[in-house]
Amino acid sequence: MSEINKVDIAHDEQSIIKPNDELPDLGQFAHLFEGVTLPPRGSEERAKLEKRLKRKLDFTIFPLLIITYILNYLDRNSLAASKEGTIMVDLNLTNTQFSTCQAILFVGYITMQVPSNIIMEKLGKPQLYLSVVMMIWGVISACMAAAKNFNQLVAIRAILGAFEAAFYPGVMFYLSSWYTRTELAKRMSIFYTGSLLSGAFGGLIAYAVVTDLEGVHGLHSWQYLFIIEGVATIGVAFICFFCLPELPATTKWLSKEERLLGVVRLIDDIGQADDDYGDSTEKKSAWEGLRLAVVDEKVWIYLAILFFEAATASLNAVFPAIVASLGYDSSKTLLLTAPPWLLVSITSVLVAWHSDKTNERYWHVMIGPAISMVAFIIGISTLKTAPRYVAMMLVLQVYNSYGLSYAWASSNLPRPPIKRAAAFAMINIGGNLPNVYAPYLFSSNYSPHFYAGFGYCLASAILSMVFMTVAKWRLNKLNKKLENGGTVDGLGPETGFKFTL
Repeated sequence: MSEINKVDIAHDEQSIIKPNDELPDLGQFAHLFEGVTLPPRGSEERAKLEKRLKRKLDFTIFPLLIITYILNYLDRNSLAASKEGTIMVDLNLTNTQFSTCQAILFVGYITMQVPSNIIMEKLGKPQLYLSVVMMIWGVISACMAAAKNFNQLVAIRAILGAFEAAFYPGVMFYLSSWYTRTELAKRMSIFYTGSLLSGAFGGLIAYAVVTDLEGVHGLHSWQYLFIIEGVATIGVAFICFFCLPELPATTKWLSKEERLLGVVRLIDDIGQADDDYGDSTEKKSAWEGLRLAVVDEKVWIYLAILFFEAATASLNAVFPAIVASLGYDSSKTLLLTAPPWLLVSITSVLVAWHSDKTNERYWHVMIGPAISMVAFIIGISTLKTAPRYVAMMLVLQVYNSYGLSYAWASSNLPRPPIKRAAAFAMINIGGNLPNVYAPYLFSSNYSPHFYAGFGYCLASAILSMVFMTVAKWRLNKLNKKLENGGTVDGLGPETGFKFTL
């Protein structure tokens, strides 16, 4: 290690670590931390410092990201809730036109995934990028209240999707820039509960708005729904702009010691420093990062997993219409949408917590689609209210696996950052593509049986488990290659890296 790459290590006579214990090669980060000291590895002081750093990050990042994700999903799915109001009559929409308005959002969403994540990585300030984009989509969401006809509504939804594209894959990359592979599953699933809670809160908010605000000041209840959720998004975006940390080497409200530890933790996690990060003069181009992601078979396997998981869960955008098939009025329907989302919010965190504790992914990601598969069979088999609502409580359990699958992918796509950014975006395309056409499978014309929709989701659950098994088999082969002295993704056996199964 060159002189510029050395960092003085504090001497702890009680530690079993040698006094001259050195950090890994800091690469392009070294000049930022000259003279900064860290307690030795394995010491009590080091453990306390790391615990304090993670606590600061957890209590700063996750409350904001969860609230933001709730609002992201509310903005995205508020159209489905608005159908329980008077929007169909007010804008003279047919069922097919309404399904098109739902689906068109995901055309823009999918198209902008890869460009957005690459721009964010190149900018090097993810908190700035995500906050600004959030403000923009909040404004666009509120503008849906001004739509007068189908053409205007479909155009606004398409633009909304293009800006919302930045959020989920951007946050996946952002979290993987702060947390190690063994810390990600629980945290990604905690973050993902934002989307699940939005299903519960969305129904309750829609119930209150539809019940109490129809005709107030000459506006319809569905217009208030878009305005309230859009304005709330803008407000939270301002808070994120000032409070979210940047990246480990550049977050100014952390001490230099904490910043250094943030960098070192990630280097230790994969055995070497990233070579296209921070101030490096050898940053890989966006096209090179995209090329690396495209030629990596693991990216395509995870894309397939997320595609079929999303297909299994594709009824989420029309869930109020599914619940409406029970035959209750609009108010009760909106209230009945909340319990299934609350249940999966709890179970997804429990599954992710246990997955992190055991450092096992495959059997944990299999749980969600297996439960949803049973629920779809019940939904197809009966129209009786009690068992059908039990099925509705369980169909969303596929979300147990959704956030965990992203964490699994992150664990096994460690470097370099520009490739990871492109890979997350590609995988998230798979995780949203079914939303483009799924609303047509659950059109109100097919209620109450929804044979096509439920059958499609059932088949998708099975296929998601098939590709999960393919992923485990392939990762096991790659681990054997590393054990035999081979190199995978530029990581050799000397790094100590192993793919997570």
